[in-house]
Amino acid sequence: MSVQKVFAALSNETSKCKNSSKATRQSAWTFSIVLSERCITFRLAMYLQNTFPECSVDAGYNRKGASPKTLRLPEQCANYRNNDGDPFVVPDIIAHQRGAEGPNVLVLELKKTTNRSPWDCDRERIREFREQLNYGSAALIECETRRGHATAATIAAWL
Repeated sequence: MSVQKVFAALSNETSKCKNSSKATRQSAWTFSIVLSERCITFRLAMYLQNTFPECSVDAGYNRKGASPKTLRLPEQCANYRNNDGDPFVVPDIIAHQRGAEGPNVLVLELKKTTNRSPWDCDRERIREFREQLNYGSAALIECETRRGHATAATIAAWL
């Protein structure tokens, strides 16, 4: 799948939060009550599944084949560590073919505007997903969840 097609599909799906259809009203409600990032991630993954029917679109999928996903990352950027200290990573959303061979089409990291932590580790993780696990496209998505602001999910950066 070309980067242009991925960009167009992702742009279309993130813009749904600004429209007035029933599905997007549900998304706007999800954003407006400041639910967890996991809940918002799941909703966006549902939309993306329809856009990428040839892929599995998963939220929080942490496997490479049957093994947990690991990346060489700075200490502070691993999501979790096993008992041996190996860094495990859990991407927010991926579009891929399940199994060790892939292909791995898209990896996304989301952050709510109410989350004040910097993007540095999110950016590092998705760079390494592209480099070490051969994801074709990667983006940072910012979800507007502050009270008094219009709900939105925007592409903050392509990496």
